[in-house]
Amino acid sequence: MAEGMLKAKLPESVQENVHIESAGTLGIENNPATPLAILAAREKGADISTHTSQGLTKKLVQQFDVILAMAQDHVDYVKKHFSEAAKRTYLLSVYGRDPKEEYVAFSVPDPIGGSLAVYRECAEIIDTELNRMLPFLIKEVQKNTDDE
Repeated sequence: MAEGMLKAKLPESVQENVHIESAGTLGIENNPATPLAILAAREKGADISTHTSQGLTKKLVQQFDVILAMAQDHVDYVKKHFSEAAKRTYLLSVYGRDPKEEYVAFSVPDPIGGSLAVYRECAEIIDTELNRMLPFLIKEVQKNTDDE
């Protein structure tokens, strides 16, 4: 859901400079998004009906400047298995925050196996965090594009 929702929110002005892809730490390949995930994402303006899962690999990790994780155990997994990516891996609830700001880092709950209400709650959390961090992400993309 996060991949589709971020793609839907990203302004056209930076889309060509951003590549967004989701991957899981369990290594599950080619599973489609669940019907409830598709519905919850659609309610937030994202179409994930053609999404299929993929496992996180070294090749994927090497391609990305920023890795956003939904849960702390995902951050820990990346740091353990891909230590070179540790400094560019963030929990979604932490990414883009002012280091001086007081906040509580948290994991986004995994809705798999839950009801539509659980998926909607998860989508709402993701939506809130994406809206919060999006201005920071856009600024970083523009800064990196200007540096090239």
